[in-house]
Amino acid sequence: MSPGEGIAVLAAICGKLSKGGAAKTLAIVVLLASCLQAVAAGTITFPSYGAMPVLSFPATLSASRDAPVGTVLNSKAGNAGLAASGLTCDVQKDATVSGILVPGSTNVYQTGVPGIGVRFYMTSGWKGSWVSVPVSQTLTQPNGTTAHYTRADLVVTGPVGSGAIATWPSMTVRFTGSCIATVTATQYLTGSVAMTSNTCSVTTPSLDFALPKALTKDLVAPGATTGDTTESLGLNCAAGVKVAVTLSDAVSPQNRSTTLSLAPESSASGIGLQILHGTTQVAFGPDSAVANNTNQWTAGTASGGAMQVPLTARYVRTTDTLTPGSVKGKATFTMSYQ
Repeated sequence: MSPGEGIAVLAAICGKLSKGGAAKTLAIVVLLASCLQAVAAGTITFPSYGAMPVLSFPATLSASRDAPVGTVLNSKAGNAGLAASGLTCDVQKDATVSGILVPGSTNVYQTGVPGIGVRFYMTSGWKGSWVSVPVSQTLTQPNGTTAHYTRADLVVTGPVGSGAIATWPSMTVRFTGSCIATVTATQYLTGSVAMTSNTCSVTTPSLDFALPKALTKDLVAPGATTGDTTESLGLNCAAGVKVAVTLSDAVSPQNRSTTLSLAPESSASGIGLQILHGTTQVAFGPDSAVANNTNQWTAGTASGGAMQVPLTARYVRTTDTLTPGSVKGKATFTMSYQ
């Protein structure tokens, strides 16, 4: 017989016996109370410390525009506490989030500022490590008291924008079981955050390398180089921004070597161009600002204000046969601010 059926039967008996006298009615009422206690014999208390933790991020935060996706900008956690007594059944713990998922994610929620999301965590099981939310777990007849934490991380989900975050997703935790009354508590995030995207402005949008005339005697064999000419890429950056650069071959976008293809208007052959940062030959990559893009390289970390990135172009002989003529190459640069 289920608990509900038991109550219905007792109610019917109470109705019949009440005609026989007050004493019998009282006995049935006591029996009914006993049955109700069997339905909810145990208790879950959450939070057991009186209230859910206050989780609030700093009022101002900044991040580089192209910080790697998944970067944790700030994290806040608190102990809500969990208590169980008299349980004779397993308990289901379900944690859900009220919010809009970041496209492509299963556990990061939008904040309203581009590139910034929130991920919730809580103690796994009864007293385990962290588990991300949403999650559903079974607690096997828990009893006693334990620390039980909630946590929220502010994470990068894409190119970071600037703006204010004042409305937050929230996490709700629900405990259910056949021997307990359902317990529900919600973890809110409080306060607001003014988010700033740190970037640089490019002060030299194009660079022209006027290489000197090269003589065949300076390029005696494949791999020989000459005509080193240096120009600087100018930037103006916020302090702390890690500046990364990808150079792309405009003539052959799939080129991933260190030799720049010649433009169609070139008349020379057997020769190419190289670009160096310092003494390092730069390999060409896709036109993308994503962190860790193929052949992306680090130019340095900005101290704030003007920043120069010197680049050197030179000729390189590529084949045994060398035909004199004009040489022209085209490359693009893509900045990534991490």
